[in-house]
Amino acid sequence: MRRLALVLIVFVASTVIGSATARAAGLADYLWERRPLLVFAPSQDDARLMETLGRIEASRCDFVDRDMVLGVVVTEGDSTLDGQVINADEARRLAKQYGVGADAFTVVLLGKDGGEKRRVNAAPDLQAIYDLIDGMPMRSTEMRADPGRC
Repeated sequence: MRRLALVLIVFVASTVIGSATARAAGLADYLWERRPLLVFAPSQDDARLMETLGRIEASRCDFVDRDMVLGVVVTEGDSTLDGQVINADEARRLAKQYGVGADAFTVVLLGKDGGEKRRVNAAPDLQAIYDLIDGMPMRSTEMRADPGRC
């Protein structure tokens, strides 16, 4: 009984901490529901950003099938999260939270738990990201429940 109580306390504490982290970044709506892929770039016309967006579009079904959501955070131009424009203060807060400088290009994959799962400083290999996600315990459960349509 004591062991069960300890496990419950640890679970609740980790959920609260994870929720606070996601909420601070404006990502609370996605916690436990979606896997954000945050793409940070100096500007909207950055070649690496364009390449990343092209790769996502080319594998759109795989992206959606893994419950992913795209955040594009740029220093110059409009930043978006799930297709919705976010204000400059929110964009700066995200960049600060994930330690990304104004001139840097960085891609950060977050899990449904709000934790950082992968970070790259170039246009990402999406297949490697999809493989990483597919190896996650939560994703294994999702695939058994719904094998996907891609």
